[in-house]
Amino acid sequence: MIRHYKLIDPIERTREMTLDEFVKYIDIRDEQLRDGTITDPALIDKIHGIFFKTHPKISKKHLNEIWDFVRPMIEENAALAQFILDYDGAISNYFFPWLMTVATSPSAALEMAYGTGLSVGGKWSPWATVDQDAIEDFVRNVPTLVYNRERQLFMADLVSSIKDNGKSWHPTKVVDLGAGRMAWARWHKFIFDDDVQKIIAVDKDPGIDPAALFAPRSLKNLGIEYVKSDIHTWLRETKEKDIDLVMLGGVASYYPQDIFVETIMRPVYKLLKTGGAFFFDLQLECPQYEWTTKLFNWPEMKLASSATEAIGQVERIRRDLWRSGIRFSAEYTVDTCNEYPSAVMVVFGKI
Repeated sequence: MIRHYKLIDPIERTREMTLDEFVKYIDIRDEQLRDGTITDPALIDKIHGIFFKTHPKISKKHLNEIWDFVRPMIEENAALAQFILDYDGAISNYFFPWLMTVATSPSAALEMAYGTGLSVGGKWSPWATVDQDAIEDFVRNVPTLVYNRERQLFMADLVSSIKDNGKSWHPTKVVDLGAGRMAWARWHKFIFDDDVQKIIAVDKDPGIDPAALFAPRSLKNLGIEYVKSDIHTWLRETKEKDIDLVMLGGVASYYPQDIFVETIMRPVYKLLKTGGAFFFDLQLECPQYEWTTKLFNWPEMKLASSATEAIGQVERIRRDLWRSGIRFSAEYTVDTCNEYPSAVMVVFGKI
């Protein structure tokens, strides 16, 4: 796939995290689970002291509200407590609010990949952490955030390619299922053109204010229709047809294979025009994934152990669909972020 020169990755990595960095915290968490203990109270007191000492301008009442949320998390997770000390999370103006966001809105939590988030003072900063906060290393280099940027850039490139291909003969139609805050369209210098492209974004997150995503530009002027709905309801009820591209970023791995085929793949195939494309990605079992679930309590999923296994699973699905008259071509791209790949990005083309 040819990269469009106007599309960028706005935050570059400064290093690749090593296997030892993941294993250290995995081992701490496994030992705690095995022994059934709580985190050393001395560690908790140390984090508490650092947090309150380094935020003197914030009211004690507000700091206590944040601490009341974070403390139970670190009491039951010694790995998280150690990570906070190692990465200056208590000093950061954004890390504790980010932990709270992880528990309440994944789409908002992933905004941290772009260095933006809620501050200890309660304000959403448009460019919060990079080059100015204690957790710059976290934002730039943690695999979950790095891969999110790569996936969103890949999606932005796909949409740009569809738009360029369709510009000369008809407006194109793109659907972003589970769109969240549409990072691909906001952070990678994607160029909108409502005369040649319609974008339908679908997400049920009540914390998203669609009108605020691109303010002061209006969604209508950008050619965006934002639908507050769950994916299955929209696929079942939509009257759209002849869609050029459907995208499902970061969602497919949560589905059992048979449900994904029946409730997502088959309906998407019916919506696509011939030659249209369906993008989705599959996360892989790897050290950084285990580290993320054990450190930040992200949902655990049953994942393929390698890119080869994941691609094999998708190919079996594709062959089964082919036999039933649903015919897709397939392209696979393994993420380039880490020593151990964390995901496979898939583009199905309707034949």
